[in-house]
Amino acid sequence: MRIAISAGQESLDGPMDSRFGRAPYFFIIDTNTKEQVSLRNVNADASGGAGVQTAQLMADQGIDMVITGHVGPKAKQVLDQAGIKVHTVKGGSVREALKELDADSAALSEPKPIASLTQTLDSPRRFKAAIATDGSEVAAHFGHCPHYTLIHAVDGQIEKQETVPNPGHKPGFLPRYLAELGIDIMIAGGMGMNAQELFAEHSIKTITGVSGRVEDVAKQYIEGRLVPGSNQCDHEL
Repeated sequence: MRIAISAGQESLDGPMDSRFGRAPYFFIIDTNTKEQVSLRNVNADASGGAGVQTAQLMADQGIDMVITGHVGPKAKQVLDQAGIKVHTVKGGSVREALKELDADSAALSEPKPIASLTQTLDSPRRFKAAIATDGSEVAAHFGHCPHYTLIHAVDGQIEKQETVPNPGHKPGFLPRYLAELGIDIMIAGGMGMNAQELFAEHSIKTITGVSGRVEDVAKQYIEGRLVPGSNQCDHEL
């Protein structure tokens, strides 16, 4: 489950922002991967429709639940259509809002995540991402790239970075190969639905429609600023 908390700062111990549409940041926690990232709300200073645009941002980020102080009716409609739950709290820090959710087990439909949520708050945030690489750029095709850049991140910092060659593209092989390398996230310019489904079977999150320098993309993802575009491939296995 991916939970987003409206926040005034990029910190667990910073204040929660009671505004939904105009909150400067959202702190996102994934109860399955234990990933924690802050996301800047690009709609906070919008001249109008900030709530609706922010609700769409939550949908684009794959959020399952929003914790905030108040959501307007139009934004709530967008969230409802996206199947995103809303849990309201009165205030306090982001950490306190999450702990309040801990105490309200009826707020969640899943039986286990909240039991692990409090443990997740203080545990090291570790993940390993693979970025399809062509030279210094993100490759347009997941399966046909020359290399994969592997990013080992701990608590928002790159602990280790390495490059491994693509051993060859054949149906069903690469998702299994990368899973064996311990990958949690796969980032590429394009990837077909079959490959995405195979990655999902290995509990690997896929992010497509990404371009730019690998170094910049890695930093953007770690900081919660990566905004994917359109999938550049619709046929890959």
